[in-house]
Amino acid sequence: MFVGREKELQYLKDNYSKDASNIIILYGHRGVGKTSLVRRFAEGKCAAYLTCRDCSEKEQLFIWNEEFNFGINEADLSYVTLFNHVSYEGEGKKLLIIDEFQAAVKNSDNFLGMLMRYVKEMDEKVMVLLVCSSICYVENSFVDKVGALALNISGYYKLSELTFADLVSYFGGYDIFSCVKLYSIFGGMPSYWTKISPKLSVKDNIERCILHPDSVLHNEGLNIVSQELRELNVYSTILNCLANGKNKLNELHVHTGYSRAKISVYIKNLMERELVTKVFSFDNASTANSKKGVYRIQNRFLQFYFRFMYNKLSLLTVYGPKKFYETCVEPYIDAYYQENLRFVAYEYMDISNQMGLLPFKATKIGEWVGKNGSIDVILQNDDWDTICCYCNWNKEVITKDDFDNFASIADDARIHPDYFYIISKGAFSDELVEYQKDDSRLHLIDLKSF
Repeated sequence: MFVGREKELQYLKDNYSKDASNIIILYGHRGVGKTSLVRRFAEGKCAAYLTCRDCSEKEQLFIWNEEFNFGINEADLSYVTLFNHVSYEGEGKKLLIIDEFQAAVKNSDNFLGMLMRYVKEMDEKVMVLLVCSSICYVENSFVDKVGALALNISGYYKLSELTFADLVSYFGGYDIFSCVKLYSIFGGMPSYWTKISPKLSVKDNIERCILHPDSVLHNEGLNIVSQELRELNVYSTILNCLANGKNKLNELHVHTGYSRAKISVYIKNLMERELVTKVFSFDNASTANSKKGVYRIQNRFLQFYFRFMYNKLSLLTVYGPKKFYETCVEPYIDAYYQENLRFVAYEYMDISNQMGLLPFKATKIGEWVGKNGSIDVILQNDDWDTICCYCNWNKEVITKDDFDNFASIADDARIHPDYFYIISKGAFSDELVEYQKDDSRLHLIDLKSF
């Protein structure tokens, strides 16, 4: 099932419709849905598809020559002769898709130059779509590697994870609470979604898809890290600390014994691969009571893996999936969902803002991480009109006292909200509902209404 990606498809269509040859780079994490998007885009077009391997230039040429029965003599094998043998099915502007192109660029100084020569010398117009699963390579290494040849790239498009709204659409049989749980664990990665059985509960899917030793996602946490990074022991140490509450540089230094300089380098590498992010509190809020220099695991599956599995792998082997879930996951999973509900709330408030459903049109959106509590989402316009949004997953009933506590957190941040939004899985007390009737600033939103 193909969901979302309307904007991405339109970008590719717009570039394909141009009356000239062009080269586009499409990149994003492995499993984010690049292949599905490319297949959908290529439907009905005069297209050809090549996959690069991480091997020598000579071996790559040999493999493609054999794979497609081009019949080129070994002495004549080059990227130019090979590209000239590529056959396209259909009519119209040609589309050449080269998947994992970074493998060819890394292992050959000739690949990109010969590809551009092929495009330039073609009698017909062609769009070349270079696909890459390494965000870090495209954003930090590619231009340095190819130099002036990068000027011939017509456009770059980073494919982000699918949204919570996409997940709700994809899993139409689940209620909204189950969708929040799934999004908290599997994120917006469609390759993970395909492993989920809609006939099973979220709990059963966790046991079946992740905790079972033979499941395809059992070792995915370490696979994510090891794809591009060496010294897995150091990265795993840092990620395990971040997943379990040690999220400041000094806390990492004290716990691991690594120098601050060493930790900073490894954190930077994780951030370049969008596995970890540095949390910045909202610009116009006070820094006096905020937490500074806080790091957070950005990839939700990685967060789940290091929170619940990595430091208890022995118990997982001894207990088996069912007992392990009941003993080591279930008692703590709601706190995990509470942490991740902010991402759903962020998306909800952002979409509401884009649709003009908020009291004003916000120009900035963020969060505030405090020492004694946090504001999950903050929206503000250029006139400093402000909305503070709080999330609740764990409390069965949100009371007037809870609202007063939320307001005190805004005081700590030295923010003066014009409106408060509370998004809650639990109910709202009668007292708070009555209070809302007299306070137009307060908006109570039941998560079930999403």
